[in-house]
Amino acid sequence: MRHFGRAACLLVALGVFAPAMAANPPRRVRTPAPAPILEPLRVPPLARAVIFDRINHTSPQPVALEVEGISVQVEVAPQQPCPGKAMLMEASNPAPAGGEPPCTVATLVLKAPGHPAFRQDIAPLITGDDGGMLGTLRLALYHLDKSGGPLQVLLSGYTMGAHCCTVAAIVGLDDTGQWRVTPLPSQDGDGTPVVLDINHDGGRQFVLGDQQFNYVFASYAWSVLPVVIYDYTPGTLRNVTTQPAYAPFLRAGFRRDFPAFRAPPPPDRKDINGFLAAYVANSANLGQLRSGWMYMRHWYDRRADSGQTWCALDPSVKVRGVEGCPAPYQRKVPYPQALALFLLQTGYITHAQCVALGYDPEKIVREQAAVQAATTARWHAAHPG
Repeated sequence: MRHFGRAACLLVALGVFAPAMAANPPRRVRTPAPAPILEPLRVPPLARAVIFDRINHTSPQPVALEVEGISVQVEVAPQQPCPGKAMLMEASNPAPAGGEPPCTVATLVLKAPGHPAFRQDIAPLITGDDGGMLGTLRLALYHLDKSGGPLQVLLSGYTMGAHCCTVAAIVGLDDTGQWRVTPLPSQDGDGTPVVLDINHDGGRQFVLGDQQFNYVFASYAWSVLPVVIYDYTPGTLRNVTTQPAYAPFLRAGFRRDFPAFRAPPPPDRKDINGFLAAYVANSANLGQLRSGWMYMRHWYDRRADSGQTWCALDPSVKVRGVEGCPAPYQRKVPYPQALALFLLQTGYITHAQCVALGYDPEKIVREQAAVQAATTARWHAAHPG
């Protein structure tokens, strides 16, 4: 049969089979054009208000709205003790020590028929010489839950300062009819979180950058953040990035912001490893981890420091005059290993995928422990007593 195939090809080339082929031309199959990618719809709020904007010289002012039978109020009280806990304050913020200057405190009050009243501090505002946390504070009302039900309140504010941060939270009724505060991940810069309908189906999504990638493999200026898509159900914010419904949106964004797998990285990327970390993370979200990983392996900067180290000397060993691990015992973690373990830690890849890439976390720990034990034994032998 193999020889017949070669002979048949030769006869066709000589024209022997040409009449028969012409008499029975192959049917043309029309391939349907791919459906166009729709630009996400920007969803307008039912109502919005600016409570405070230090940047644009808007003084703190109370707000009172009533929409769909729900009363929404923001009270502003100057010369108050600074709260140690509030909706838009980071959970890690310690309570102010005694002697701190007083704060101007914004408080949210909600009332809905048939539900308990809600009252909770939003944050202290940065006004004059008073203490505070937020340089802006905005409020918007939405229907974020596709299944319907009462509206939700979206609060957002800017913490001021270099490289920081919009903090935001959703306040709405959960499935039990109780008010619940649902924080959104903080974002760089100043701006109210945008609510989108990605697929034009009445859904409501937030498209945010994953701030966990800042500073890990590059400086802030050269860190690149993977896209994360969230939606809201009563009292819960869900990461829906990898759901098939959002794959066309992710692919379109990937084509726009990242080169094709065979193309070199953008020449203006001075710290390529920060860019490649987001490249692999976005590839993993699209189910293309292997291709993204191969791209990274080809292009990453082998001379750059991953920024991660481990100590080949047991922490129980104290070297006089040295804080932490002595320099001769510090071992750098190669960038691919650091990236694989980081993607595992942040949920972009599974344990099995990490192992398949060549980085078994438990094996790495065992190997480091063996090196540490041997090195520590040699150190004790060289430093008896």
